[in-house]
Amino acid sequence: MSEGEMIRSIIENLFGISEPSLDVSGDEYNRKISYDGISSKKGEHVKGQFFLHTSLSTCPVCTRKLGNYYEAILQLRGERGEHLDSILKVLLDAVEEAPSKSVFLTKMERIKEGYDLFLSDKQYTRAMARRVVERYGGTFKETSHLVGMKKGTELYRITVSIRIPDFEKNDVIGVGKELYLVVAIKTDLATLINIRTKSREKIKLQDMKDHLVYRKGERVRETDVLYRQGNTAYILDPFDFKEKAVIAPNEKDRVKVLKIDDEIFVVPGE
Repeated sequence: MSEGEMIRSIIENLFGISEPSLDVSGDEYNRKISYDGISSKKGEHVKGQFFLHTSLSTCPVCTRKLGNYYEAILQLRGERGEHLDSILKVLLDAVEEAPSKSVFLTKMERIKEGYDLFLSDKQYTRAMARRVVERYGGTFKETSHLVGMKKGTELYRITVSIRIPDFEKNDVIGVGKELYLVVAIKTDLATLINIRTKSREKIKLQDMKDHLVYRKGERVRETDVLYRQGNTAYILDPFDFKEKAVIAPNEKDRVKVLKIDDEIFVVPGE
């Protein structure tokens, strides 16, 4: 809103004058405002004047922003790539859409292990991090450290670290000698289907440190079933275009297959 619009708004709303004409004199800190117009209550022509005093000050939130204020560091960790960058965008959007102007991003650092976000509000940082872990899976860890005193009260900053797994739902992963389809990830627990046995298992993320990820589109492809004999399906191998026999008990006309070395597996549906 411009200064002229602000003054007209004062005249219209405070003095009840419609379509006022005005004259402004004085300097930028002390102004004399003379106006005339029609009273919205009585319909009479009215003249008047008032003084407008202006003082310069910075709002508390702006002061914090200018002072690089932060209460929390959110550490986003995981395999660098599109998956981690998409989660970073979710976090940044959550900051932009925060219901309070007191929530803001002071700075962001990109490091080898991921990203560090310096944020103005501890509670919002904590809640935002937990929502991301609940949605994408991962681990959550919080620490705090004393940074000073204010009026006898100890002031703390927190560091919230979230580690996102490098695999997503529908990825195929190798754990030890077994291959699994990722069905779901809930916080630190992954629900998997064993590709060889078709059994459903739940494994904690910390127990899957040594694993391989076979992402959809890289080693997983869809192909037609040419014909069947019992639980055996004969398919056209989408990797070398040769006919292959695979175990596929369902009756679908197309199946997803994963090829590792020279061995081919049917990826089970959910």
